[in-house]
Amino acid sequence: MHRAEGRRDRDTNDKGAIQHWFGTCTDIEEQKLYQQTLEHLIKERTEQLAETNTRLQQEMWEKDLARRTLDEQTAKMLQTLEERSRRATLLAKMGELLQSCICREEVFTAALGFAPKIFPSSRRGAIALFNAEHNLVEVAGQWNDCQLPVASFEGDACWALRTAHQHLAPAGDLTARCQHANGVSNTYLCVPILAQGEALGILHVQTTDADPEITEAEMSFHTTFAAQVGLSVANIRLREALRTESIKDPLTGLYNRRYLQEVLDREIRRSIRSEQHLGIVMLDLDYFKKFNDTYGHQAGDAVLRETASFLVRSVRAEDFVCRYGGEEFVMVLPTANLRAAEARAQRIREKLRDLVIMDHGRSLGVITASIGVAALPDQGMNEKELLQAADAALYRAKREGRDRVVVADVHTAQAAPRVS
Repeated sequence: MHRAEGRRDRDTNDKGAIQHWFGTCTDIEEQKLYQQTLEHLIKERTEQLAETNTRLQQEMWEKDLARRTLDEQTAKMLQTLEERSRRATLLAKMGELLQSCICREEVFTAALGFAPKIFPSSRRGAIALFNAEHNLVEVAGQWNDCQLPVASFEGDACWALRTAHQHLAPAGDLTARCQHANGVSNTYLCVPILAQGEALGILHVQTTDADPEITEAEMSFHTTFAAQVGLSVANIRLREALRTESIKDPLTGLYNRRYLQEVLDREIRRSIRSEQHLGIVMLDLDYFKKFNDTYGHQAGDAVLRETASFLVRSVRAEDFVCRYGGEEFVMVLPTANLRAAEARAQRIREKLRDLVIMDHGRSLGVITASIGVAALPDQGMNEKELLQAADAALYRAKREGRDRVVVADVHTAQAAPRVS
């Protein structure tokens, strides 16, 4: 049914009677439909806008959450980077300090001091080192109350020492637990400390319940830490080897002439300062050329080595035995006066005759020596005077028939210190 709207007018006479009617009619159905359609569209658009607004709000909330999460991750990453930078700086400082250490004890003391600063505070750790015999690994120190079940153990009790690589044992994993860590329930890491390929010991680190895992990045720090300790020990070994080569005679193992000058100068100053005597004994093997000519140079070397060993056994711990050159030896005897040095030289000469030296199953015969003796202050107050006096006495012993001890003449021109 169509709906229509219209207007009606009327014409009346003087008496008010209707004479004519006029009217119009308009169909408004289409207008109503348009209005309904418009209202429906407005409703749909309003709903769409509301939905869009809700979605935008959700997206904004999600983006804000993502931004906050990213900010937190960035802050955490920066904190991690700062912590790694701090630890790397400490590792570098430790490396510089270790390179200045002059002995192994200083190296491990410094390492134990740096470890709790470099590693997380939630970590416990210890350093265990091989003993002098290299048959047991002993705990040298620990930090953060790290307690290993045993204070010492054999090298095979640690997988890191067996494999020469770091060994991680996660908590609860019984696949390959180190015997020295029996009873350790948390995750632990063992890193071998190596110097020139030789195992010195291990770095042992344990986790705690507050921080139960060891990450790959942390493992690299532990490896670097152990490597720096091993490198420092290797450098000390190298310096010691170079030092030994510079002051030791390679054939006999005795101090050489160069070191004799250093020792004698030091001991002379010490003796003068303390007003004490200092004995010098210079010994030369008799007819040494005969050993080389008769038995060969190997036999001659054997005589020198055995004589050197005999002399070391014949002196006190505070005395010094040096190979002066060829078949000559010098002994420095702190606090020994001229009489005591002469008596020591006589005992050495007598016992040297009893020394039996074998070469390829044959005896090289009786070994004798000519010996000159001097002392501070009797024959001089400096290295040159004392050695010249002992050398002169030695050659007097040779001229007088060898196999004897001769005391140098007193150096009267030199004022002697007051001695006790």
